Amino acid sequence: MLASQLHICDMANHQQFQSCYHNWMAQQRLDLNELLQALTNFPTEPDYLQLIVKKHINHYEYYLAARALLAKRDGPSFLAPTWGTTFENSSLWIGGCRPSLIIRLVYVMCGYQQNAHLAEFLDGVTRGNLGDISSSQLTSIDALHAKTIKEEDKLTSTFASLQAYNTTYNITSYVPKVFASADLSHY
Repeated sequence: MLASQLHICDMANHQQFQSCYHNWMAQQRLDLNELLQALTNFPTEPDYLQLIVKKHINHYEYYLAARALLAKRDGPSFLAPTWGTTFENSSLWIGGCRPSLIIRLVYVMCGYQQNAHLAEFLDGVTRGNLGDISSSQLTSIDALHAKTIKEEDKLTSTFASLQAYNTTYNITSYVPKVFASADLSHY
């Protein structure tokens, strides 16, 4: 496949993930409105409320199934969605969801698949999965992992410096004089 065709496929996969996400968010808004209306209009009818809840759980299960299908085509978009806001991406980073996590997942899958079929592997049988990667491929993954961790460390160091700067900088310089001198102790 030509590079331009690969780029078009990547764009198509990204658009499918983005569409799946936006459709899910729209469905969430509809479901929330329906739940609130049901709770307001039928607060004493638990059977009806249970049906509504089951319907919305089915929506969630459908969304998960759709994402699982898309993840088989484009794993990185599943693990690191590019349509997230800056805040969402920052929250993922703070929570430990970093690019090196995906590489560690590759290591785990390689080991798992190799151990699961060790007898076949020793007999020279290949399965076409991560357990079959060559030593040169593993060396390339190791190099990418080291480079990724180095870049993550730089970014983390920059974040730490910004945080230290923000905590030591006198924030009252940003507050208008009226509020800075006001007695707000009763609040």
